Amino acid sequence: MSRITRFGLLPFSAVLMLAADPSWKTKPISQWNIDDAKQVLANSPWVKTAAVTILPQRSEAQMREAGRMGMVHGTGLGALDTSILTGFGGGKHLVAKPPKRLTLLVRWESAPAIRSAELKTGDERAPAWEGDYYAIAIYDVPGLEDQKTLPVELKKAAFLRRDGKKDLKPARVDLLVDEKGISVVYLFPRSGEIAREDKRVELVAQIGRMFVAQSFSTEEMQFQGQLELAAAR
Repeated sequence: MSRITRFGLLPFSAVLMLAADPSWKTKPISQWNIDDAKQVLANSPWVKTAAVTILPQRSEAQMREAGRMGMVHGTGLGALDTSILTGFGGGKHLVAKPPKRLTLLVRWESAPAIRSAELKTGDERAPAWEGDYYAIAIYDVPGLEDQKTLPVELKKAAFLRRDGKKDLKPARVDLLVDEKGISVVYLFPRSGEIAREDKRVELVAQIGRMFVAQSFSTEEMQFQGQLELAAAR
């Protein structure tokens, strides 16, 4: 009997361990250790691994025509017509053909939990900016060239989507350039306030022929009962 009980308890104990909250959730940020901070940066509601859609190659004439039409404000993925999206930059800043299957790290950088975790781990790649923004970074985008006009083009081809509200356009875009590559930081004005009631916020962005649509949950991006999207004003 005891042997059956002992063997029967092991799977149940394992389930309990898997169901338990990660350690960083159970203590104040000031008490986080290095492991807590690494967990936040690797697997938390502010960090996503986004699947990238590679848009079809287009002719020069199609790209010129799309550039004249401008960016659409989508109410759904069907509204984001690829013939319009691929017009921005025409891929001229891409020096390599993107792979057929690609994922990119997307991080809600302005969340105090993320900033604290970066500070705790000494993350030298953490972006810095001036001003009051919601900041979201897409890390290590392949094939980009660091050119002056690239941030302007990327700014035109990105927005935050919230159900039932106007799309929020970035105020500016910064590039992080280091030995690992180029990362893109989108800075959205906080005048378009994001609230817990929004429930879902989706970053929609195009970088050359790469298209990203990544959702974040405001119900999950909370720490100790507070929505964590940017530092308190």
